[in-house]
This record gives sequence, structure tokens and C-alpha cells, in this order.
Amino acid sequence: MRRMLSDALVRFVPRAIDQQWKYKHLIPVSLAGFNPFQRSLFLASNSALSRWLADPHGSARDYNEDDRLVREVLFAAHDYLHCWSAAVIAELAPWVRFDTGPIHRDNLEDFVFCHLLTEAAATVGLDYWYLSTIDLDERIPIGTTCTTLTVDYHEHYVCEYRRFCPGWDAQRPGFFGDIARFYCSGVFKGFDVRDARRSARLLKWLSHELRYGAQQREYAREWLGFLAATRLPDEPHRLAAPVSFEEPWKQRLIHELGLVLFAKVKEDSDSGLVLENRNTPPESPKACPPDFRFVNANVVPLTPEAAASPKSLKYYVIQRIAATVLDSVSEDNQRALQSALRREEYEAALRIIEPAERVPPVGTEPRDLFVLN
Repeated sequence: MRRMLSDALVRFVPRAIDQQWKYKHLIPVSLAGFNPFQRSLFLASNSALSRWLADPHGSARDYNEDDRLVREVLFAAHDYLHCWSAAVIAELAPWVRFDTGPIHRDNLEDFVFCHLLTEAAATVGLDYWYLSTIDLDERIPIGTTCTTLTVDYHEHYVCEYRRFCPGWDAQRPGFFGDIARFYCSGVFKGFDVRDARRSARLLKWLSHELRYGAQQREYAREWLGFLAATRLPDEPHRLAAPVSFEEPWKQRLIHELGLVLFAKVKEDSDSGLVLENRNTPPESPKACPPDFRFVNANVVPLTPEAAASPKSLKYYVIQRIAATVLDSVSEDNQRALQSALRREEYEAALRIIEPAERVPPVGTEPRDLFVLN
């Protein structure tokens, strides 16, 4: 958190969102969103994190009801590593132009590969190399029950992992490459199906990672394809297909990024890299219909001619809900809204919130951001 707050590379950008909708489980996902190309960490203007940032020297306990603050801080740290690693990739492999684009059909898979590296950096750096090596409640004694964030792995159980893979060692620079190649290929080396069947702990950890890797390939292709205005196949199995990583430049980038990430997390070192904190990020073509899984509904309206797909319409509606002041909607209407979402009656949901108060604007918000989860 200290590095994140002091790093000039990234900045916190509030968005006009009332996070109480997520706290009360009235919407299915958190909608602050992220965009590693923007070098920005987005947060809801009404949230535990925004209130704590306004008073960071006060007691964090005051903002951590139900571990809301701890989870939001950890997700901010995850997104920070996304942004930081995107900038590192731009420095280590400038010919890809990962921080500026343009993205088109011919380089789309290279961008997908690089995006998966940022996901591996965020997960390995925060979960595997930091959270798994500490007792978080001892490190921040505010009564948190959080132990990990995106993976169910902890070094406390390393003896169990080594029953099946005697040489297992996640605390080395090369482990980043293991996870990066896994996210690309879907093949987790060191364990097999028989091992997972014999250990509930192993099964819980690895089954999540297998789903997560496939999901990241699918989401990366959908988002970057949208930024490139390239139509991709709709079938999930094709979107989640393996990503090539055998090219020499990709192998070299995996190795070098792993070393830099290890130095950052384990040694508090910047490895001598000077990262550009200004860039012109890739943008989606404004002539294309918006896909509200990847476009900010606080910035882009849904017009009748847009003909939003069912997936896009769902995210438009829940973005509109999140941008509504929860306390201005009666409890009866909150229940009706939840029911309408469950039945996918999106026009009814919009009618319910139409007379309610909107969250006040908090400044310029980005057009392109990733809220799909």
C-alpha cells in the first residue's frame, strides 16, 4: 500500500458510484473498473476506500465493516500491479507499443499475451509473493478475516503442496514465468488430476486457478478485440483458447518481468527502471456501438440506435444502478430492482431508478474501462 500511494506512475481517480449497492449485494459485481493503459486506479466516490483515503491517518477500523476497506485496498493493490507491469512491459518491449497501441487484428494476440502478463504480475506479486507469506491480521491488526485475494494459496500449507510436487517453490523469480505460461496455456505444471483428487486443499486452489486462467484469456480477447474494433467468435471455448508464448521475445519478456517484479515485491527495488508516467492509451473507436462491459456508462449514453447486445445491456443497467444514490431508493424498490435484475427485466430496472438521485459527478471520468467480472 505504501508503494502504491507514493508511486507517481499511477493516480487514484474517483468515479461517481455508490458502493453501497455492492455492500448490500443488490448488484452482482463491483463496478469501479480498471484500465491498466490509463495508469489510474478507479474507486467509487462513496466507498470505504474513498472515505479512508480522505483520512488515511485515522483508524482503519472505522471504515472496515465486514472487511470492506481491506478488500478494496487489496483490489487497488492488485490493479496497481496491473498498471505498473503494463508500464514495465512498455519499457522492456517497446516495439509492441503495449501502452499506446494501436491495437488491430494483426497484433491483437500479442496484446492479449502482454495483458495476461499483467494479470500474472498482479496475482503473483500480491497473492503468491506477499499475502501467502504473512498473517494479514498480524500485519494490519484491525480484526480482518481476509487472508488472500484472488487465489486460495498460502505458504502455511507448503508441506501439503510438496507431498505431490517435492520441488515446489513459489518464492523464486522463475515462479512468475510458471504462472504466466499457465495463464497462456491452461497447463499447470507440477500437479495432475490425481493429485488434486487426493487433496481437498490442492483441489480448491488449482480448480480456481484453472477457471481463472481460462476466464482471463476469454476476457482479455473480448476487451482488446473491442478496443481494436475486431469481431471475435462468440464461443467461450474459442475465446479461451491457449495464447502463444513460445516466441523468443515473449520468453525473454516473461523472464525479465519476473525478475523486476520479484525485486519490487521482495526487495523493495525498482531495478533501475525509469518508467514513463505519461502515455496516450489505446482507445475504442468512437464510431463503434458501445459495449458497456468495456465503456463507462457515466460518460457514454445508451442511445436507441446503439442496439446493445444482451451482455452489454446488462452491464449498462448495473452501471446505471451503481451511479444512483442507494439511500434515495426505497427498500421496496430495492427489492423490486433486485428481482428485476434476477429476471433480466432491464427496462423495468431502469424505470425503478429513473426518479432516484444520481451520485454527484466527481470530475472527468474515462470513457474506456474494464468492468467485466
